[in-house]
Amino acid sequence: MIGIAMVTVLEDRASVARRGTIALSQGQQRVVIDRVSPVLADKTLDVTCSNARVLDARCERYVAPWREGAPALATSLRDERTSIETALAAARVRAQVARAESEALAQLLEAAVRDLASAAARGQGAPSAAAELAELDKRDAAARARRVDAELEAEELSHVLDRVSGRLRAAEAEAGEHAARVVIDLIAETTGDAMLCVSYVVPGAAWRPFHRATLARDAGKLELATTACVWQATGEDWTDVDLHCSLERPSLGVEPPALADDELRTRKRPEHVVVEAREQEQQTTGIGALEVPGIDDGGLGLRLSAGRVSVRADGTPHRVPLGSFATTAQVTLVAIPLRSSAVHVRARFVNTGTTPLLAGPVDLIMASGYVGRGEIGFVAPNEKCYLGFGPDSELRVHRTETRERDDAGILGSWNVQTVRVAVRISNLGTQKCEVTVTERIPISEVEQVEIHASAADAYMLDEPDEVTQVTARAFDERGLVTWGVELAPHGRRAVTLEYKIKSQRGVAGV
Repeated sequence: MIGIAMVTVLEDRASVARRGTIALSQGQQRVVIDRVSPVLADKTLDVTCSNARVLDARCERYVAPWREGAPALATSLRDERTSIETALAAARVRAQVARAESEALAQLLEAAVRDLASAAARGQGAPSAAAELAELDKRDAAARARRVDAELEAEELSHVLDRVSGRLRAAEAEAGEHAARVVIDLIAETTGDAMLCVSYVVPGAAWRPFHRATLARDAGKLELATTACVWQATGEDWTDVDLHCSLERPSLGVEPPALADDELRTRKRPEHVVVEAREQEQQTTGIGALEVPGIDDGGLGLRLSAGRVSVRADGTPHRVPLGSFATTAQVTLVAIPLRSSAVHVRARFVNTGTTPLLAGPVDLIMASGYVGRGEIGFVAPNEKCYLGFGPDSELRVHRTETRERDDAGILGSWNVQTVRVAVRISNLGTQKCEVTVTERIPISEVEQVEIHASAADAYMLDEPDEVTQVTARAFDERGLVTWGVELAPHGRRAVTLEYKIKSQRGVAGV
């Protein structure tokens, strides 16, 4: 039996290796390996034999023998569907005729009752009126019964027709299914056993990394497990194979990219300066990525072993474990009031594994269970990484912002806009905690606009007793302001920020 021994899955294809021992007799002979993938690339077919010389190896495709009865089955199902459709149409006609007869009898019965009442009003008797009414009721009951029987029969035939149509669609889909076999011509010098190896590349297979992070918040421990999500619809099942997930890209070319002309033009300097505020997203290697279009391996061309697994050719994702590690995590509470009114739990950890973490989605698990899904970027060994585990339900944040504008007078040359930001934080829990609050001030890129941050720790609020005495505050080159705010159980604190935007006369957009 030349079964599948090893499979290497790449980003968009797979390399399959079959191995087995065969008994050879002296001279030329033929070996046939049946039930291989019909989509294998013929030019990648490679065959080696330990005690024989390979004369020829080729792939032959054919209609699968286990599907040879599919055309006859489809024909019989079509005939059955036609007969059912005929019976269904007849049942619906009978139901319609019975319904029309019942409606006509109802009108006749109503007319007979009306005539009987008119004759009774004139004092005329009708001895046979009771028998006539009874006959009409009997005929109406019979018509109603035929209508009910016909409608029930039509409903049952409709269900049968749906089932037969489904079987027919399946039979028609299977009628064109193909299979393949590998035919190998060998010539052996002596009689004996030989090891036959067959390898080929098939499309219709792919894999992507998937992670699972479990955080023990109180203990400061984090366990991260990496799995490979493998899909394959190659036409052959991989049963108990040695699976490898590779990031090599052998199909990529080595040609340099095409260069385009970069034209430079001059233009007249405008008399007025127009400025605009823009959002600049800050990204750092290893912190994470918003989108993962492919597999980012940092250019290393990794090859990860998943051990012996089984993957069916059904096109559905299969999770295969690749490895895991446990490490300590520094858990912090982070609040960015400009973006969200929640305080988020963030874990900082170092990749202590022997292999890098590949960019991909992460299932986030805490003591309460599954809390959400995030993403990480490429994280090299011994590199730090941050993971957010969602908002803390015991903390609340409220942000207010006020602006005051002082335009330049007749003799002045600067317009001044004062911006005051107040952030209030409430702790609804029974544990003491520290929250890292981050705010932002704009950064000027032109000399006609200046930004001056207040040197004071806080401006006066309506509730001055809430203002925290900020001791850890930093203004970095990106304009981010950070406070470390300690909150007592059921406590409240507030931090404030004040800065001025000064722009020269004639500057628009501020």
